Amino acid sequence: MQLNKEHFEPISVDLRQSESIKRPSLSFWADVWRRLKMNKVAMVSLVFIVVLILCAIFVPMMTNNDYFSTNLAGKNQKPSGEHWFGTDDLGRDMFVRIWYGARISLEVGIIAALIDLIIGVIWGGIAGFYGGKVDEVMMRIADILFAIPYLLVVILLMVVLEPGVTTIIIALTITGWIGMARIVRGQMLQLKSQEFVLAARSLGADSNRLIFKHLIPNALGPIIVTLSLTIPNAIFAESFLSFIGLGVAAPVASWGTMSSEGLPAMKYFPWRLMFPAVFISVTILAFNLLGDGLRDAVDPRLRK
Repeated sequence: MQLNKEHFEPISVDLRQSESIKRPSLSFWADVWRRLKMNKVAMVSLVFIVVLILCAIFVPMMTNNDYFSTNLAGKNQKPSGEHWFGTDDLGRDMFVRIWYGARISLEVGIIAALIDLIIGVIWGGIAGFYGGKVDEVMMRIADILFAIPYLLVVILLMVVLEPGVTTIIIALTITGWIGMARIVRGQMLQLKSQEFVLAARSLGADSNRLIFKHLIPNALGPIIVTLSLTIPNAIFAESFLSFIGLGVAAPVASWGTMSSEGLPAMKYFPWRLMFPAVFISVTILAFNLLGDGLRDAVDPRLRK
């Protein structure tokens, strides 16, 4: 059989078309954002959190009142056009104190969550990547710290340090990073045997590069979800500690201290307890709903 050149003519392939078929239409994070936008409850929570942060920053700057000036002639006034949330037993404007309290709660929640993120990612990443005795020692240390009640840590720190936001953040972060470390460790154990890690190792990547350039970026989904759920826990802890007198000291405005001051007057001046309690509850609920929405958005089993 005689073969002509026609039999050996190359077949032209449009590589751009083939790449477009293989390449997903949306990147992972674009797909996460698309799924998050479909969750109306999570989006409402996100909008509320953004508005809360903006109001906590700018509202105290836009009013003539402050959180500490007293006016005994105007104490315990009902909510009105002059004082939108009323006044307390010292005549201080509750509206301004609510937004100053938001500053403290958000500061504690965000800073404590970021510290937990840094320590937890490093600790869990190293323990999960190396495994063996390193993992055993590091996680047993974490278990010992986790067994210490944070309330006991706060009381001990109050003896050594002055009461305040810094003391609360230190107390929350001494054991708060352990949950993040466990999540990251589990992701490391799952990902370190994947093909892309073996390929990177064969190309000469060292351990630090494998952990921080390959493994942790692929575990960002669970990390972000855990971070979003850590913030409301820290906000509640700060409010609780301030409520029982172990948090920020007067005259600093905090949702917990405002609730503690308003509790004895609940029968006659209910707004003094109602407004801080509502803000604590709604803020924690918003962060939890946003965390649930992020968890559903980053779950690869839900991707289409």
